[in-house]
Amino acid sequence: MANYAYNEKEKGIALARVNSVDASYRDLCNVCSNIRGRRADAALMFLTTALEEKRPIRYPRHNKRRGHVRSLGGKKGGCPVKSIKIVLNVLQNAVANANAKGLGDCKIIHIAANKQDVFARMSAKGRRMRQDFENAFVEIVLRELKSEENLQKQKEIKKKREEAKKALEAKAKELEAKKAADAKAAQERKDAKPAGGDAKKETNADAKKEDEKKAADAAKKEDEKKAADAAKKEEKKEANASQAPRQKMSDVLKQAKERPPVKKSGKNLN
Repeated sequence: MANYAYNEKEKGIALARVNSVDASYRDLCNVCSNIRGRRADAALMFLTTALEEKRPIRYPRHNKRRGHVRSLGGKKGGCPVKSIKIVLNVLQNAVANANAKGLGDCKIIHIAANKQDVFARMSAKGRRMRQDFENAFVEIVLRELKSEENLQKQKEIKKKREEAKKALEAKAKELEAKKAADAKAAQERKDAKPAGGDAKKETNADAKKEDEKKAADAAKKEDEKKAADAAKKEEKKEANASQAPRQKMSDVLKQAKERPPVKKSGKNLN
């Protein structure tokens, strides 16, 4: 039973495969690489032209001792007719399977060829020389172009969703980084606040000392003023005390003048 690289029950695809073909797997690989990713009708036309040896097959690998071809721009190539015929038959079978499934225009989404079995072959007589017999397989998977377009659209939608998801994740990371930076700045301000408070306290203490000094100076001046006023009062009091007898005499004279005259009686007091 063939083990395809794709599920046969998948919708919109058609498969074909050939096993145990007596051909060089190296030539088969190079023929497959020339039609990989092409439309089915274009690949059929290419292989038909190559089968008539009107168009060479480029050999990107397995090209040791291969000649350079002018029509390939000097690159290595050739016309492996046997391998081309095998691949063409498999492709025709795949197209027939696609038509049987009711598919329209198709595209080659998978084509592969490789070595399958190796059988030992020994010489019949003389020195026993071993010459192995190798066979190969070829498998082709076609997909309808509409399905291919839908798949491409789904891939684009998936890509857009992934991009949107990445953008959201990047935005979330940016917000987290911003929050972390804000928290760090707040912590730095919090850590720097006590030092500022001490400085403020020191400033307040200095201002308080300055105010106390000014108050002491003001009290001192007030005391000096009071002392000066008290001294002036004492001096005034002393001056008033020295002038008091004169003032009393003047008062006595004034009172004497204000008294009524004494009436003289006829009696002699002597």
